[in-house]
Amino acid sequence: MARIQTSCPNCGQALAAEIFQVIDVNKEIRLKEVLLAGGLNFAQCQVCGFQGQLPVPLVYHDKEKELLLTFTPPDTSKTMQEKEAALAPLLKQVIDNLEPKDRKGYLFQPQSMLTMNNLVKNVLLADGITEEMIQDQQEKMKLLDTLFNQDGETLKKTIIENNENIDREFFAMFAEIAQRIIANRDEQSIEKIKIVQDVLMAETDIGKEILTETQEIQAATQSLEALGKNLTRGSLLELIIKAPNLERVKALAGLVRPAMDYEFFQTFTERIEAAEEKDRKEMVEKRNLILKVTQEIDEQLKQKSAAAVETINQIIENELIKENLMQNIGLVDQFLVQALTEQINLAEEEKEDERKTKLIKLFQIIQELMTPPELKKVEELVAISDNGNKLEAVLNEMDPDLSEKVISYLTSIITNYEEQATQGEGENLENLNETLSKLKKVFNELLRKSMESKMK
Repeated sequence: MARIQTSCPNCGQALAAEIFQVIDVNKEIRLKEVLLAGGLNFAQCQVCGFQGQLPVPLVYHDKEKELLLTFTPPDTSKTMQEKEAALAPLLKQVIDNLEPKDRKGYLFQPQSMLTMNNLVKNVLLADGITEEMIQDQQEKMKLLDTLFNQDGETLKKTIIENNENIDREFFAMFAEIAQRIIANRDEQSIEKIKIVQDVLMAETDIGKEILTETQEIQAATQSLEALGKNLTRGSLLELIIKAPNLERVKALAGLVRPAMDYEFFQTFTERIEAAEEKDRKEMVEKRNLILKVTQEIDEQLKQKSAAAVETINQIIENELIKENLMQNIGLVDQFLVQALTEQINLAEEEKEDERKTKLIKLFQIIQELMTPPELKKVEELVAISDNGNKLEAVLNEMDPDLSEKVISYLTSIITNYEEQATQGEGENLENLNETLSKLKKVFNELLRKSMESKMK
């Protein structure tokens, strides 16, 4: 990434922007996602309000697919030699980042793209996405755009007429757009999203399917919550056997996959063998469905875990761990954190000290970035709770808004600790009560400060 001074394509005024000119998939997979989403090198002019992609030379590289694409913005004032000269340092950067054994012939024959759209299309084609699939996606986007500009009977009629074209991929695209709109807190657009969604759910075949699945998941969740602490393999099996339909069974399997282990299936098989003939067919059908669903879940988890490990390896490949993490911050989720913990344990078992040190450093950075400021402040205050003067000084310097948030945060933490204390025993109970005492002391002092501030 580089910060450059350029001119606004619309008004010509000076414009500062951060741009990426090398997209090396094996180094920064996130940039590929940004490119495909149309957000790469996006800038806004503060003078005329222009928003769009800046026209800059670009190189796209995917080592695994042996794909090297280049793009140079159309510019009649520059010769072909000048355009090639602008690409040369970018291509050199790609080659320099490769091990000698990976420097193959395709690197010396980059494919030149005349437009950014053509570059994106070639990236998609290399991923196995055909022209027909690309066109299908474009048609879905056009339909979504049409729906967002209609209402009433016209909206309903358009949706009914396009029932066959509205599938799960369409709903996935709709959900992605909806999330962006909700994040921007545009109340008018959010209301429009809700209207379109309600009609889609009520008038399309796939919408009715999704609605049924959602209702079954809600019903399954309620039945599990009703069991509470009485949730065991046996009680779960009873829910499965008494489930009114296969959708409910599928929902239960998705919600409590860990409980459906070898012992669960063994017990299920014994129940089938002991059941009356008339009940066996339905029970076998339910067991087979659970087997299928659990296998699919396990495969998805396996793929996500493998992708997470690959991302972790890319981040820690050199000493710039924090910088590499920030470039891949969009890929940090529960799967990556879980995979990171497993990798730390594995490195310890294998006595890979250097790798373990890097992994722990990465974990600490993620923990620091993901810890809410309220929790950071709670940890700081608890650590100094035994020093009255120091605690008083820190509280006096705290921003009133942060104080209110910390008070709210502490309320939940204290409730959680009190619940744990009722079940603790021995040394664990002693530690819980000690921490609980410190939390309550901080809470009371914060509350006192807040009340004094409001009285003033």
